[in-house]
Amino acid sequence: MNFEFRSKPGRKKTRRDDDKCLVCGGKSIGLNFGVPSCSPCKVFFRRNAVKLGTYEFRCREDGDCPITNDTRRQCNCCRLAKCFRVGMDRKAIRSDDQRLERIRLIEFNRQKRTEKKYSDKKALQIIHRQKLIQCNGSLMNFQTYSSFLSSNDHSILTNIFYAYERTCKLFTYKEHLSMPVNETLTLPKFMNASANIYMGLICYLKSIPEFNSLPVNAKMSLIKSNLNQIVRVHSTYIMKTVTPDLDKDSPVFLHIFPEDLYIDIRANGIALSPFVHDPILIRLFIIVLMLSTHMNIRYERNLIENDDENSTRNILIVQNFYVELLWRYICSRCSSYQKSVQLFSSFITNMLYFQIVEVKIDKFIRTALPTQNQQLEPIMKSMWAPEKENYC
Repeated sequence: MNFEFRSKPGRKKTRRDDDKCLVCGGKSIGLNFGVPSCSPCKVFFRRNAVKLGTYEFRCREDGDCPITNDTRRQCNCCRLAKCFRVGMDRKAIRSDDQRLERIRLIEFNRQKRTEKKYSDKKALQIIHRQKLIQCNGSLMNFQTYSSFLSSNDHSILTNIFYAYERTCKLFTYKEHLSMPVNETLTLPKFMNASANIYMGLICYLKSIPEFNSLPVNAKMSLIKSNLNQIVRVHSTYIMKTVTPDLDKDSPVFLHIFPEDLYIDIRANGIALSPFVHDPILIRLFIIVLMLSTHMNIRYERNLIENDDENSTRNILIVQNFYVELLWRYICSRCSSYQKSVQLFSSFITNMLYFQIVEVKIDKFIRTALPTQNQQLEPIMKSMWAPEKENYC
């Protein structure tokens, strides 16, 4: 399938084709930290300038290594020094919290402009006119079966749609795909590129009032137990609707994962792909799955022992609410009760197979990581750093 992307109308950022990065001489993508620079040098400066004072950069030569497009990876010390020498401003680097807050502000302002132009009802109708799940031709026009959904259901679904748009839409796998496939591409580096995807999903779940109202311990337990699996389901949505190039074999993913595991991951994504074309359905599935207690394929004693009967009961009440909303939504999309059952059962079956692949992914990562834990970003370390005491 061919995809065509069109740029949004409005102001365009002008850039001459002959603009060069002042650090390495490569092709500049624009001003970054006050200096024309390429994407790799921009990322390098953002990640390394903040380490000054806590990490000692050393040059193996005389402290004046040539920094070019071909040699820029050979000496971090001289490359960072040149970044400062050409005028890059360390103060312009935003923290992770500041970056997320800026993205949320941009999305909030964009949403406000949209809401002024369309009512929530009109916006929801537009959403449902998009190409929806292909389930043996079972989908009908939304208005035909809208009696399944109340006005309150419409409002909740609209809020879910916009909550995802604000928190998750901008985080994709484009950074992964741009990584050079060589000895510098390591598992921790690959995983750290997913940190924003993890944070975006957490923000999305916190924007759901019923989830956010749960006790802190209950929320932490659900995130610790379920988030890794949710990210994999969410990745299928990204692959099919946000970054369609990931539907092709990626040298980066083949470099990181063993071939047999990569084949399983790819097959998993293909199996779940029919469910991601409806922008509401996959977002409801994510909420329902996150509210599943102990979805983790590992037995973790600390999660089991810290169970609280009241918290578990509250979680089940909230999950039941969203399961019923999910079922009403599926009924509104399918031509018959039998088709609704088939669709729901198909997703459950695929998720059970997904758990088998998850066991393999978990085993691979936890076997490879113990000697590289300190290279992980905080969110990735909290989700993946092995804790021997959690096993029995």
